[in-house]
This record gives sequence, structure tokens and C-alpha cells, in this order.
Amino acid sequence: FAILGNNGSLSPWIIDALAKQPGVTALIILSRPTLSSASSKPLPSPAKLVQADYDNHDSLVQILKEHATDVVISTVGQTVITDTQKKAASAAKEAGVKLFFPPEYGVVTYRLGGKGQGFMSEKDEFSDESDLIELPYARVFTGIWLRWIPWLTGLDANGKINILKGKGDTPISTTAEEDISGTYIAYVCTNLSPSELANARFRLEGERLTTKQIASRLNKPIEYVDIIPGEASEIRTTVATECEHGAGSTGWNHDLKGDNDPNGPEGAGSGNRFWKGHVWKKIEDVMQV
Repeated sequence: FAILGNNGSLSPWIIDALAKQPGVTALIILSRPTLSSASSKPLPSPAKLVQADYDNHDSLVQILKEHATDVVISTVGQTVITDTQKKAASAAKEAGVKLFFPPEYGVVTYRLGGKGQGFMSEKDEFSDESDLIELPYARVFTGIWLRWIPWLTGLDANGKINILKGKGDTPISTTAEEDISGTYIAYVCTNLSPSELANARFRLEGERLTTKQIASRLNKPIEYVDIIPGEASEIRTTVATECEHGAGSTGWNHDLKGDNDPNGPEGAGSGNRFWKGHVWKKIEDVMQV
């Protein structure tokens, strides 16, 4: 296994979980030479940090080959999806990598390609490019991370669940970071067959909550607002608006502008079935506010 990046919100969970999986004998964490390893969290065995220049195609291919890499899991930031990620995918294909996880881990981007949604479209366009070079990939849609609820609702700004006026009743898919990367990705990588993983879309859902239900569960007051308060208020409001339109559900279909059949293979939480018996974390399990 190779992880792209080690200082993100999800990468530490993925690293720790893969390191604990039986049979994982090689786990490399690729980091740019310009980033200091001194500030990085100590890595569990058998994980090790490997400096990689993404602009040096031949070197990157050689690194992946030397470590007999079968699976690459990308956790790179949104700003480098069209640059670093494409270079990593090209190297992965040449190195014989069998599966690539692009950094989705959020709301559904499938079928957004070319629809002018900025980095959201670029995430979908990456899968088209992977198809062209015949690099198998798996996309994991999670909805809103549970620890991001204070940001989404402005709770971190004024101690209230801020709901756009006239809204608050649309279900949103939420999933804990531990469940997303710390265990689910590691589990499916090591337990599902190649045919189940290749070009698959995993739609997770730890809990399905409206913002009104979030307020009730956290015992927080509700404030009806025109914009969500806090730093980057405009972005918060945009995301909250999309969630209120229904796009916060992992069953969302951008062509239909509605949810897929909840009992079908593309319904919200349909990916949960691959991890039978797992108890998904609830909002109270991870939020202390």
C-alpha cells in the first residue's frame, strides 16, 4: 500500500488502520521532499515515510515498483487534484498498481464532470481520466464528516445550530472520520475481491440527520439565519444550501436532482453492506460540544 500525504485530516486514520490489518507487509507514506518529516506523527510499523517528487515521473514509478505497491490511497488536498493526483495516477499505472483511491471522502461528485462545479467537477473528471489509462479506482462518498458539523452549522461561531430560514428538514448523510478511513477503507482494501473494488462507488452513511435533528441530539439552540456565521461564511452557506437541496445525501443523483432508490445499489448508505456487523459511530460518539 502507498498513501499519498500524511498530514491531512484522514491520512493518520488510514495509516493506523492499515498498519493493523493482517497481511499488510509494506506500507509507504509518500511525502514531498520540501515537507519536513520532523513535525510528522510517528508512524506505526510497518509504515515508513518515503520522500517523493511528483514532478519526477520515473522516480515515482520506481518507488512504487520497489515497494511492490498494489494499492494507492490518495489524501492530497483539493488544490492539487488536477496536478499532483494526475501525475501520481500516471506513475501508478506504469508501476502496475492494481487500485487507486482518489480523495473523495465527502459529498457525491459522480456525474458532476463538466458541470462547472470547480474542484467538485475535477474530482469526477479524474475518474474519466483513470478510465482512459485503464487504472482501476474506487470512490468513497461519505457525506459530511461528523466533526465538521460545527463548521457546517456555525456552531463554532456562536454556540448555536444555525439553520437557513425556511430550511432544516432535509436529511444529510454524516459519517465519522474513524469509520471512513480508519477502518472502512482499510477493511474493503483487504477483504473485498478485485472485481468488487475496481471502479466501485461506495456510498457510506453513519447517520442520516437533518439540521433540526442535529440541534436536538446535541441539545443546542436553533438560530434561523440568512447566512451561516463564522470564518468563510460564504463557503459555509454554499455547502449548507446544497445540503438543504438534498446534495448532502450520499444517495444523491446529480442528473435526477434527487436521491437514488434507498434500497438500491446506489442508495445512501449502500456501501455499508460491505462491512457487515460494523457498528457505525453516532454524532454523540465523536462530538463533545
